[in-house]
Amino acid sequence: MFRLVWRSAVGRFGRIVLTALAIVASTAFLGGTLVFDATVGRAFDAIISRTYAGVDAYVQSGDSVETALGFEVRAKVPARALDAVRAVPGVADAQVYVQGDAVVIAKNGKPIERISRANNGGTINSGALSVWKLSTGRAPAGPNEVVLDEATAQDGRYQLGDAVKVNAEGGSRSFTLVGVVVDDDVATPGNATWALFDADTAMEFIAKPGFADALVVRSDGSVSDTALAAAVQQSLVAADPVTHYDTLTGAQIVKQSQTDIDRSLSLLTIFLSVFSFIALAVGCFVIYNVFSITAAQRRREHALLRAIGASRAQVTRMMLGEAAVVGLVGSLLGLVGGIGLAALIRVLLDQAGFGIPARRLVITPTAVAVTLVAGLVTTVVAALAPALMAGRVSPVAALAGAATEQRPRVRLRIAVSVLCGVVGATLIVAVVAGADSVFLGIAVVVVMVGVLLAGPVMANPIARVLGAPVERLRGVTGTMARGNVQRNPTRTARTAAPVLIGVALVTGTAVFASSIKEQLRDTVGKQFLGQYVINSTNGGALSFSQTFVDEVNALPEVGAATGLGFALLKDTNTGSAMFATTVNPATAQGLLDYNFITGSFADLTPRGILISSGEATRSNLAVGSSMSVDVGGTPAVLTVQGIYASSELAQARVVDRQLLAGTTARNPAGFIFLTRAPGVSDEALRRAVNVSIAGYGIGELQDRDQFIDGRGAIIDRTLGFIYGLLALSVLIAAFGIVLTMLLAVYERRRETGLLRAVGMSRAQVRATVRWESVLTSLYGAVAGVLVGLLLGYVIIVALHDQGLSRYAVPWGPIGVIMVTAFVVGVLAAVAPARRATRLGILRAIAADG
Repeated sequence: MFRLVWRSAVGRFGRIVLTALAIVASTAFLGGTLVFDATVGRAFDAIISRTYAGVDAYVQSGDSVETALGFEVRAKVPARALDAVRAVPGVADAQVYVQGDAVVIAKNGKPIERISRANNGGTINSGALSVWKLSTGRAPAGPNEVVLDEATAQDGRYQLGDAVKVNAEGGSRSFTLVGVVVDDDVATPGNATWALFDADTAMEFIAKPGFADALVVRSDGSVSDTALAAAVQQSLVAADPVTHYDTLTGAQIVKQSQTDIDRSLSLLTIFLSVFSFIALAVGCFVIYNVFSITAAQRRREHALLRAIGASRAQVTRMMLGEAAVVGLVGSLLGLVGGIGLAALIRVLLDQAGFGIPARRLVITPTAVAVTLVAGLVTTVVAALAPALMAGRVSPVAALAGAATEQRPRVRLRIAVSVLCGVVGATLIVAVVAGADSVFLGIAVVVVMVGVLLAGPVMANPIARVLGAPVERLRGVTGTMARGNVQRNPTRTARTAAPVLIGVALVTGTAVFASSIKEQLRDTVGKQFLGQYVINSTNGGALSFSQTFVDEVNALPEVGAATGLGFALLKDTNTGSAMFATTVNPATAQGLLDYNFITGSFADLTPRGILISSGEATRSNLAVGSSMSVDVGGTPAVLTVQGIYASSELAQARVVDRQLLAGTTARNPAGFIFLTRAPGVSDEALRRAVNVSIAGYGIGELQDRDQFIDGRGAIIDRTLGFIYGLLALSVLIAAFGIVLTMLLAVYERRRETGLLRAVGMSRAQVRATVRWESVLTSLYGAVAGVLVGLLLGYVIIVALHDQGLSRYAVPWGPIGVIMVTAFVVGVLAAVAPARRATRLGILRAIAADG
């Protein structure tokens, strides 16, 4: 049997290779994702290991809050704890460690940024506790000196002695550049920007005065790291029993940091892997379709095998063996392509400024195994049903029959499709009623399965409608193309299924994006009463210090200005994280309209909180209720002083920015909303505010429409990446159409020969094949758009509690989808159309089948 499988595969090597192409693209994406993830992960692990190479004990705060994504945000530790640490036997050195946001401004006044990389500021440290090496100059000493990493100094065109502007939590200041550093001969680790200061300056400017992110400790070698960490912890508890400390060994802090990085990278990996498996699922449909057609075309061959003694199981195994060959060839090519894809991604990211900190690609056994197994299993599973059907055909029926596929049981398909629709609708209603959102994903999958099962039922009427204009415009070729599509609705539906899946996902994503943008425009229009916004478009994650907000508000040309900031609180009763918007109630009153049900911004005090109606319902709160929270390690009891309608502009909670004063919590403003003073022209306002922005170094003044358009552009850029990934499924779908049309041309050799004999020209044959391909592709696109519109509506309904209520149809993207489907159909028909006209008329008429 193995010899038969091998000869069958070799004899149909061209078909094997073409079929394998359907699995190559998906496995290449999966393999590339795994290789890229391993490469980046190992590079960052190496950076972290170097960072803490000289650290034997690490003191961090024991107070932390875990965000929804599983990341911990810790409070800061008081620098006074150094005295207790240094007094511990076995401690050779102990220093404060600070790392936070800091944006370096280049000489041209522009922030020095690298896309998706941090803008860091912190302590340079000294001796074995420093990872930095001075390439030129000296270490900083005093409140007016700074050291930059080599790459940042080059980007900013700075030399020793220059004045360097840096923005951080402490505001915007100028420092004298006294040194340039490198990390392990790398200009900047992780491609981030670094501004380094002495300990006192870093705490005052980057963190909070008198507080650090951690204390790093160096052992004198007389005790083990574990014993040293325990002794340091005991000393700190004895010296300061009120503050919560957590002391780790050097190995433990490396492990904790690597875990945090791995968790961060896993979000990207999971995201890419989801699209990899979507591509595998689309490839699975293509493989299934091809093997179904192949099984029908080889019924006589299988019958002869059965007639000479082959059992059903042997015929099935032969088909599965061929599928395994396809899967293995496709997976091997996909693995090679994945390695090349990972290398290409790395080069492109480097060129775009992302800078992956890796010297070479890391190809792990896991990446190889997962890629090969995923491709092989996908192919074999897809071919299982056709293989079983091939083994079940009786020898006599097969010898007497033509190359046809079994017709679907329409009633059964409709019943199962309706059942899937009912189950999906029930799950959606359950999610809207408060069930876990994971059921939404299950509902979408169930509805998609129902649509795919109903495909053969839908294909005929949709193809009839789509083919009508083609028939009128193209005459006999259009009539034949329409008839071919309707002749076998099961095959048409299977061929179009990959297109349907890809288009449905693209359309659903486009609906979601369009709805968000429409609601954003509507919400901002209603809740933002100001005329202008200072947006951090040209800055990093830092945004604006509260001192800058006050400076803008003090300008005589400005009527009022308020900053919209964000704070992370901790519910002390549950330990869960809570995000809140921070405002200055005095200036927010006339600039923001939150549609208050009770209370107002004027009622908000530093020990109060305003909540949305949704939060009030979820947490069973009312005006006058109390909430116990932790703010940067400082406990506070807040009183609910107002309730507003749930919205997209604000978080579910609003607090006075003064709540964060005196704590270690960060309090930057993400946006500054402002109005013109009476009698001030637009030109005068812009001139005055732009002078302040230039002095600060970060920000862009925008009017209301510019701000809204900018938010929409961010959504488009974010989803552009998703569209690019989903385009992969369309590419695989194109392979499926090509393969199906090639097999259909082979199957209709006699029919084509007879048509040529009665006068059909080569051009007409090509046109027939081309329009058949176009109609198949358009059918998948139309069905996919309809499913995608439904999918988008489901997402909007499910997220209604989160404030998303607008449903917008993205007509522009839908038009692009339909044009793309037409182009895909034309291109997919090029090779099959050429093949249809190559065979001579007499040979075609004499062909079997």
